[in-house]
Amino acid sequence: MLSKIKGVKYLPEYTYPRYKVKLESPEGKYLIILFDYTQTSPMKSYKPLKVYYDGEFKEAKLSWYTQEVEKMTVSEFLSIIADKIDKKYNVNSQG
Repeated sequence: MLSKIKGVKYLPEYTYPRYKVKLESPEGKYLIILFDYTQTSPMKSYKPLKVYYDGEFKEAKLSWYTQEVEKMTVSEFLSIIADKIDKKYNVNSQG
């Protein structure tokens, strides 16, 4: 993972915990992602809910960043971040 985590917020009050993370891209721009773990789709995975990049709202679109900068899928990228947050807060987000 090339982006650096600058801040995290763990939101345990939801059925599956949500995460808000602020990252710094290799270009020095900030990426803020609100995401959670979902079990409603056939593929259980992390999904972005809101994405901001360099102050611009990108809705829930994150694949442009993960493919171009991180060279991985959205789910892989968010899983890495969630694992780090889960360890910090000592939780098992995947139920």
